[in-house]
Amino acid sequence: MVRVRRHPTDVKPRDVTSINIDHKQMGVGGDNSWGAWTHPEYRLTEKSYSYAFRASLLAPGDVPLDLAKRRYAVAGE
Repeated sequence: MVRVRRHPTDVKPRDVTSINIDHKQMGVGGDNSWGAWTHPEYRLTEKSYSYAFRASLLAPGDVPLDLAKRRYAVAGE
């Protein structure tokens, strides 16, 4: 039986890196955590969105801030 993990304290430390990349997320929620809508100015109301990201490993000696400032070509532009 697989146990569902529901709280950060349920997750046991492991030697693994996990990245969660969300596509459409409307802010961080409403005024409470039990169902209030996100404020109108933070809602996603368009029908079409463009989404891209780049991930890469760091090598010894890399300066993350310098790498973050690099400009990359985007497919389709």
